[in-house]
Amino acid sequence: MSQLRGIAARAGLLLAAILATGTAAAGDLAYVTSQEAEELAIVDLDTMTVRSTIPISGKPAGIAISADGTRGYVSRPEAKAISVVDTASGTVIGEIDTGGGPLGIAVHPSGAPVYVADWFSHSLLVVDTEAGKVTGSFETGESPSGVVVSDDGAVIVTADRDSDQISFIDSATGEALARVAVGARPFGVAFSPDGTRVYATNVGGDSVTIVDAASYAVLGTVDVGSHPYAAAETRGKVFVTDQYGSTVTVFDAATRERLTTLETGEYPEGIDVGSDGRFVYVANWFDNTLAKIDAETLEIVGHVTVGDGPRAFGAFIGADPATE
Repeated sequence: MSQLRGIAARAGLLLAAILATGTAAAGDLAYVTSQEAEELAIVDLDTMTVRSTIPISGKPAGIAISADGTRGYVSRPEAKAISVVDTASGTVIGEIDTGGGPLGIAVHPSGAPVYVADWFSHSLLVVDTEAGKVTGSFETGESPSGVVVSDDGAVIVTADRDSDQISFIDSATGEALARVAVGARPFGVAFSPDGTRVYATNVGGDSVTIVDAASYAVLGTVDVGSHPYAAAETRGKVFVTDQYGSTVTVFDAATRERLTTLETGEYPEGIDVGSDGRFVYVANWFDNTLAKIDAETLEIVGHVTVGDGPRAFGAFIGADPATE
């Protein structure tokens, strides 16, 4: 496939055919935090090869890539800090102390600020990356883990694990719009592609709670595999990583009927969708791999080996800055 891409690049031919046969959207890269290896792997998703690795100490866990693909933000719980990565050069260009226990991380669609869930202070930290410091905090429930921001940047959602709830927060004021009870120990949280629903993965309840993003009403609960970690929706399907099951459960977003269960690798955790929505990527903690799933055929179409203990908790896929 790499030879075929080289021919197409030189001749300016066959691009549409290549994309149709199962490559990722051109230029997609994955940034995979490996907690035990203490590194960030940059993976070319067209070739499913590791392009480079960046040493990052402090047990890196959470990851957020800016909308333009030029910056990566990595939470480091043991260092009580986050790292700022320049994706074009593949280097760490900043270290920002947060204190506490930074875990989930997300970036505003405009590129600033960055939001960090502090497990210990039970709050969402607001980080000014240009100033290199925490500039504020918003109240959450106990032990916030996952963080996600709406496409318009107006609403932040946190999964408050030890409160068995998710929080909807006004990004402009920091005020809570709603605290919604979900299942036991929600860990990951994700918006649907159209922004109308939020999925909370209940690691202690083996389920996913679906919440209306406008009314904050619980729309339903779907049983999945053992200890679900995170979820992502694409092509009308919801993909959920089941840590203890070593599987990904797939259910229909409209009917909520289970479609299949895929064995992607041992202890899957982080999950994200490529820019064209065709492929889903899963980090497998014990296998030290990143798996690639075809969202149309529901087949596993590739794996790549990364560093020890890949977590990739957050939005870890971005456009290759070299193609922008």
